[in-house]
Amino acid sequence: MRLFLPVLLFSFLISNVNAVEYATVVAAVEIKETRSVPSQHCENISVPVYGESPSKGGAIGSVVDKTFGSTQGLVGAITGGYIGSKFGRGSGRRVATVAGAAVGAQVGDRYDSKKLEVVGYENQFKCFEGSRTESINAGYHVIYDYRGQMISKVVKYKPVIGSKHPVEITVQ
Repeated sequence: MRLFLPVLLFSFLISNVNAVEYATVVAAVEIKETRSVPSQHCENISVPVYGESPSKGGAIGSVVDKTFGSTQGLVGAITGGYIGSKFGRGSGRRVATVAGAAVGAQVGDRYDSKKLEVVGYENQFKCFEGSRTESINAGYHVIYDYRGQMISKVVKYKPVIGSKHPVEITVQ
């Protein structure tokens, strides 16, 4: 038993001693982290609807457009028929005239100056993908005053300046 007490006393002296003490909060600085987050933005937009422009030739122009495809198609048919009539003799001349008119109508119709133009608008719901940056709180860097020494620690919640918090002090 006499040996037990000195060994116990010696083991206390060489071991670590832990004690809970309190330190005063001097400052707390928020730690921010930024991150990119995928996002989607949706809205109604007005989209043009395209169509062929109506004939500008009045009543005669619309009849010509229905029959020959366009006014240029009529001019092409007449020109092609005239050129075709200059080839061949007899019934061959008739065939060449009809073929020239048909080819001329096709060429004239392709040359037509009709263009697609906006004939109206329709609303469409469109979504756009993107990303946005957001800032989040990652904790607080807290500075404590413990008996004149400044100690810092990162904590999850913001402490009140001037409040006392437990700090673990290890003596070796």
